[in-house]
Amino acid sequence: MNALDRYTFEDLLEWVVIGLLIVVGVLVALWLGGWLMVFLGKLFLAVASLIVALLKFLIPALLIAGVLYLILRALSKPQTAA
Repeated sequence: MNALDRYTFEDLLEWVVIGLLIVVGVLVALWLGGWLMVFLGKLFLAVASLIVALLKFLIPALLIAGVLYLILRALSKPQTAA
Protein backbone atom coordinates (compact mmCIF):
# COMPACT_ATOMS: atom_id res chain seq x y z
CA MET A 1 0.00 0.00 0.00
CA ASN A 2 1.40 3.34 -1.09
CA ALA A 3 1.51 6.29 1.34
CA LEU A 4 -0.47 8.44 -1.10
CA ASP A 5 -3.27 5.89 -1.24
CA ARG A 6 -4.46 7.03 2.18
CA TYR A 7 -5.29 10.50 0.89
CA THR A 8 -7.97 11.38 -1.60
CA PHE A 9 -7.56 13.93 -4.32
CA GLU A 10 -9.65 16.38 -2.28
CA ASP A 11 -7.32 15.97 0.71
CA LEU A 12 -4.27 16.73 -1.41
CA LEU A 13 -6.02 19.66 -3.04
CA GLU A 14 -6.95 20.99 0.40
CA TRP A 15 -3.31 20.85 1.52
CA VAL A 16 -2.19 22.66 -1.61
CA VAL A 17 -4.78 25.40 -1.08
CA ILE A 18 -3.83 25.77 2.60
CA GLY A 19 -0.16 26.04 1.60
CA LEU A 20 -0.96 28.69 -0.98
CA LEU A 21 -3.00 30.64 1.57
CA ILE A 22 -0.08 30.51 3.99
CA VAL A 23 2.28 31.75 1.27
CA VAL A 24 -0.09 34.62 0.43
CA GLY A 25 -0.40 35.51 4.12
CA VAL A 26 3.37 35.59 4.54
CA LEU A 27 3.77 37.75 1.43
CA VAL A 28 1.12 40.19 2.67
CA ALA A 29 2.88 40.37 6.05
CA LEU A 30 6.21 41.08 4.33
CA TRP A 31 4.57 43.71 2.11
CA LEU A 32 3.02 45.46 5.12
CA GLY A 33 6.34 45.21 6.96
CA GLY A 34 8.04 46.89 4.01
CA TRP A 35 5.56 49.75 4.06
CA LEU A 36 6.06 50.07 7.82
CA MET A 37 9.84 50.22 7.40
CA VAL A 38 9.52 52.89 4.69
CA PHE A 39 7.29 54.96 6.98
CA LEU A 40 9.65 54.56 9.93
CA GLY A 41 12.61 55.47 7.71
CA LYS A 42 10.93 58.69 6.61
CA LEU A 43 9.94 59.46 10.19
CA PHE A 44 13.50 58.94 11.47
CA LEU A 45 14.87 61.03 8.60
CA ALA A 46 12.51 63.88 9.52
CA VAL A 47 13.50 63.68 13.19
CA ALA A 48 17.19 63.64 12.26
CA SER A 49 16.83 66.69 10.01
CA LEU A 50 14.95 68.49 12.79
CA ILE A 51 17.76 67.72 15.24
CA VAL A 52 20.38 68.94 12.75
CA ALA A 53 18.42 72.14 12.15
CA LEU A 54 18.14 72.77 15.89
CA LEU A 55 21.83 72.08 16.44
CA LYS A 56 22.80 74.48 13.66
CA PHE A 57 21.04 77.19 15.63
CA LEU A 58 21.75 76.05 19.19
CA ILE A 59 25.50 75.45 19.00
CA PRO A 60 26.40 79.01 17.90
CA ALA A 61 23.81 80.46 20.30
CA LEU A 62 25.23 78.47 23.20
CA LEU A 63 28.78 79.45 22.29
CA ILE A 64 27.84 83.13 22.23
CA ALA A 65 25.94 82.78 25.51
CA GLY A 66 28.94 81.07 27.10
CA VAL A 67 31.36 83.76 25.96
CA LEU A 68 29.02 86.50 27.20
CA TYR A 69 28.67 84.72 30.54
CA LEU A 70 32.44 84.49 30.94
CA ILE A 71 32.88 88.15 30.00
CA LEU A 72 30.17 89.29 32.43
CA ARG A 73 31.55 87.09 35.18
CA ALA A 74 35.03 88.48 34.65
CA LEU A 75 33.71 92.06 34.67
CA SER A 76 31.59 91.58 37.79
CA LYS A 77 34.41 90.22 39.96
CA PRO A 78 35.41 92.65 42.64
CA GLN A 79 38.76 94.18 41.88
CA THR A 80 41.36 93.39 44.49
CA ALA A 81 44.12 95.84 45.23
CA ALA A 82 47.46 94.58 44.09
